[in-house]
Amino acid sequence: MLSSVTRVALICLFILQSWVLASAQTTDIVLYATETTVKAGNWLVEADATAAGGAHIRYPDAGAPKLTTAFANPANYFETTFNTQAGVAYRLWMRGKADANSTNNDSAWVQFSGSVDSTGTPVFRIGTTDATMFNLEECTGCGISAWGWNDNMFQGLGPLIYFATTGPQTIRVQLREDGLALDQIVLSPTKYLNTAPGAPKNDTTILPKSQ
Repeated sequence: MLSSVTRVALICLFILQSWVLASAQTTDIVLYATETTVKAGNWLVEADATAAGGAHIRYPDAGAPKLTTAFANPANYFETTFNTQAGVAYRLWMRGKADANSTNNDSAWVQFSGSVDSTGTPVFRIGTTDATMFNLEECTGCGISAWGWNDNMFQGLGPLIYFATTGPQTIRVQLREDGLALDQIVLSPTKYLNTAPGAPKNDTTILPKSQ
């Protein structure tokens, strides 16, 4: 038979574990795009006093045509890692700016190592041509100016991102249009689920990185 002290200790442990799980499920993931684990091709990390951490990652504008589909094995991409909770719906936001504020320079393809949809079906996976699109301009004619936030949908809110397992995940950002710079990537289950972390134009929001 458990002593009263042991029972209290077990109850406290259960409460602590429950709190840790609940906290993990409601914690926003904020990544600085320059802190890559892999960087391939022409993506450059450049000093920028207006960017998170004092730098951004940019693919210089070379006037290349837009890539209409993602590559399973792209030549130009970068990756970073983070930790997530399985079965939690995350909204993806990224902060970017386009060379010359041109809408020909404002989009990228985004993939993950273990992403699924709400039914558990794999989507937007690294190593496939399936990807979700980041487009800085929110709508045709909306325009862009300096830094701005957007999610993974042109007009409206994009599909939520889920993960099949709890633990480490990888995000890959690959070229769609050259001339794009990025500094912050957010995956939010609560605070920014329906509202962007900052403005779509002339934004100055710098979030503290979480991982």
